[in-house]
Amino acid sequence: MSLPSLNSLRTFESAARLNSFSLAAAELFVSPSAISHQIRQLEQRLGIALFVRLDRQVVLSAAGQRYYPQVKLGIETLLKATEQLTEQTSFASQEIKMSVVPFFATRWLLPKLASFRKLQPNWRLKVQTSTSASDFNKEGFDLVIRRGIGPWDGMIAKRLCRERLAAVCQPEMFNEIKQVADLLEQPLLFNAQVMTEWREWFASQQLVFNDPVVSFDFQNTSQILDACIAGTGVALIDPILVKEELAQGKLRQIFADTVPSLRDYYIVYPEQCEHQQKIQLFEQWIFKQLAMDPLMLERCS
Repeated sequence: MSLPSLNSLRTFESAARLNSFSLAAAELFVSPSAISHQIRQLEQRLGIALFVRLDRQVVLSAAGQRYYPQVKLGIETLLKATEQLTEQTSFASQEIKMSVVPFFATRWLLPKLASFRKLQPNWRLKVQTSTSASDFNKEGFDLVIRRGIGPWDGMIAKRLCRERLAAVCQPEMFNEIKQVADLLEQPLLFNAQVMTEWREWFASQQLVFNDPVVSFDFQNTSQILDACIAGTGVALIDPILVKEELAQGKLRQIFADTVPSLRDYYIVYPEQCEHQQKIQLFEQWIFKQLAMDPLMLERCS
């Protein structure tokens, strides 16, 4: 058996609750004759009289009295489900979900997010850290910040800042290194995501890279930094992102010059999302933050 129309059930619930076709008409913004017509259609559909018509009054029949609580419960359930759905949809539209490369997140982005929340208190930020390629449809990200070369198919990728690399190490190890070639006598710390980085750095010095005596591979720059501070070996890191460790003397930059990296930091999102309010708000904010940071500003030009 197919269900009666939702409109007729809604009309019945209102008339039964108010014990009046005219009051139901006022509540539903229709005429009393329209209410009477809907009730009549419902009764014909069910083959049962739901109301007893008296002079200037209607009351529920015995069948109507049995039917009403269940119809009322069903309509309340639908209303509640609809309210919850619209609330969740509204809340989701006020959320910015992003994935950020870990070292950039912890060293630069996360300490500044309080200013975004202050400027945009109605927007909720959800930040994950990852170096992996992201499936926007599957993971539900609005944008990602990645360290790489680009471009990426189907994506808008805007460079946030250029990266420059320096060889850094613990102070005790610093005294053992007099020239670039001496690095190959020291343990070198490699980023497993970019194993060619040391080779590229040596090439920028017009030197041939040979495998070092000892090397260690790590999954991300945060691990490399911890190992470097512990004296495990020499690392390639952007000095801007370890400025506190350099200032505190936990690390020493071995050579004065920094070398342009082949990889930079990008904000990336699907082409079809370019005009979304959330994308525009966050993008404007982060570029303003970069412009306000004197060290980063020179990397953005």
